[in-house]
Amino acid sequence: MIENKIVAFVEPSFYGIDFVERTYRKGCKIIAIGSSKDNPTKYGYENYFHDFLVADIRDANSIYKAIKESIHYGEIDALIPATDYASHVTAEVAEWLSLRTISSQAANNARNKDLARNLYEDHKVPSAKYEKVSSLDEAIQAAKKIRYPVVLKPTNCASSQGVYFIKNEEVLQESFDKIKRFKKTYMDFDVRNEYLIEEYLEGPEFSVEFFLKEKEVLFSTVTEKVTSNLPHFVELSHTVPTSVKTNEIEEMTYVCKQALNAIGIDNGPSHVELKLTEYGPKIIEVNGRPGGDKIASELLYRTYGFDVFEATVNYYLNLPIKEDYQEGKATSIAYLTADRDGTISSIEGENEIACDKNVLKHQITVKVGDKVKIPKDSDDRLGYVITTGINSKEAKSNAVKLINSIKLKY
Repeated sequence: MIENKIVAFVEPSFYGIDFVERTYRKGCKIIAIGSSKDNPTKYGYENYFHDFLVADIRDANSIYKAIKESIHYGEIDALIPATDYASHVTAEVAEWLSLRTISSQAANNARNKDLARNLYEDHKVPSAKYEKVSSLDEAIQAAKKIRYPVVLKPTNCASSQGVYFIKNEEVLQESFDKIKRFKKTYMDFDVRNEYLIEEYLEGPEFSVEFFLKEKEVLFSTVTEKVTSNLPHFVELSHTVPTSVKTNEIEEMTYVCKQALNAIGIDNGPSHVELKLTEYGPKIIEVNGRPGGDKIASELLYRTYGFDVFEATVNYYLNLPIKEDYQEGKATSIAYLTADRDGTISSIEGENEIACDKNVLKHQITVKVGDKVKIPKDSDDRLGYVITTGINSKEAKSNAVKLINSIKLKY
């Protein structure tokens, strides 16, 4: 039984809020560990925990010290990362406490894109050509070797932060200057001073959502994506299951499972991003966590009845995990973005969304008077709508049509 178990979550935020809320409602005692006592209110889980421990969540020793000096030392049944950034340090502390966890080395491989690329290469997993660089000269030489266009990105960030499409050396010089000034990412984690120059992969983008138990796939599905126009890589829509390239689902799933094996992720949830190129699927990156952007919390749950958060907690508590999921109605999410930089003078169309029978959930966060810009990363999105349909194509069409019905006036 999950009731009365003591479950500690490190820095719940974004997708991690679903972890604390759902586990709290199951009757567990929730211990939140974070960098500030203001964080439960900041991230929106102030009603879903029983105790809070302050620690530097960037440092495994600090997390361990906070637990050891608390009244919960020796009583915690599970220690779970509730933000991607702290996954490797959380796993390390769990190993010290002899709690069930994924390997801290595997988590660190997933968190650092250069380590992951090395492992893909070693294990012959199809992925982009790449070079790790730390200076402009190295970046220029790498781009010449790989050939333009290329992608410049940090080795340890997420949500398209600091990712640049590079079409020539002039753009590379400008972009490298910007990325060198990018020092802190979410949760105040340092941005490493090493970067990747990668081959730009042509083709539609997808992700495969997995749940593994001892390397066995208990659940998987392919998510279709729409991303913004170059030079940015902002995700604008997700559809579960994919409505396109359905004949390639088996191949995409196989290549993504190869990537998980290479990194060493054998258990729990993962979100693997790839592009379907003319040469077949190629890996963009592996995330050892549930898919964000409400893929896990809304789309998987509403389409398959798969509660990845409950399954993850059950894994950490060594409890049975449901393995049989039936596909229901397809679901899709589409995001609202600005088509220019400016100040919003009026917003029209939200009433149409609220009244549409296919809408499962929606939220428009932009307000009159807000300054907006063409999105460069996920933080620049202005709202979303989640829809259903009799099939994936219809669900996606409904979401895109409704989000486009929102008219932003500048």
